Amino acid sequence: MAIPNDSRGLRFPCECVSAGPGGYSDPWTEIARRKLLPSGTKEEILNLVAREPKTISQLAEALDLSPPSVHTHINDMMKSELLRESEEWEKKYPTERYYEPNFPVFRAEECAEFRTLCEEMAEQVVGLFERKRQKMERAFRRTGLSKQGWELSDVTQCLYANMYRSARTRLEQRGLLSPRKKHANGAEWIFWAEESETDAE
Repeated sequence: MAIPNDSRGLRFPCECVSAGPGGYSDPWTEIARRKLLPSGTKEEILNLVAREPKTISQLAEALDLSPPSVHTHINDMMKSELLRESEEWEKKYPTERYYEPNFPVFRAEECAEFRTLCEEMAEQVVGLFERKRQKMERAFRRTGLSKQGWELSDVTQCLYANMYRSARTRLEQRGLLSPRKKHANGAEWIFWAEESETDAE
C-alpha cells in the first residue's frame, strides 16, 4: 500500500474505496470491501427468502439453477452470516432446512410511519445546516482550500459526512444506535434491507 511511512494515509469518503484500515465509515461498508455480495445470484437469493424462508430445492427451481450451485451460494452466505436457518419454519417442516436473511428486512407496508419520522428529522438537519452556513463560510475562508480555487460548495458533502458520522458515534455511545457487530469471519458490519413499494404490490 503506497502510503508514506510517516502518514496514516488519507481518509476517503468511504472505506469501500480504500485499502487501508478503516472503522470511520458506514457500518455496512465491510459488506462491499469483503465482497460478501459479489454476484447477482446471492442478491436474488436474498430477495427470494426475504418474504418467506425457502429451501435449497425451492431456490434452485425459482432461479433455474442446479441445487449444488445454489448450495454453494448458501454455504458462502451462511459463512458470512448474511443468511441463517429459519428456526420457525424448520419446526413446521423438520425434514428440511429453510433459509432467511440474517438481518432485518423492512416490509413496504410497515414503513409509512417510519418514513414520516425520518422526513421530519431530515428537515431538522436541513434547517441546522442552513443556520450554520455563515459559520461554515468563515471557517472555510481560513483554510488553504479557498486559496487553491475551491469553494465551500465543493466540500459541503465532506462536512455533512463528518457531522453524520459524529452524530452516529454519539448515538452509539448513548445506546440509541447499535454499534457494528463482529461476525464469525472477522468482518464488522450492520446490515438491513428495505422492500420497495413496487415489490410489495
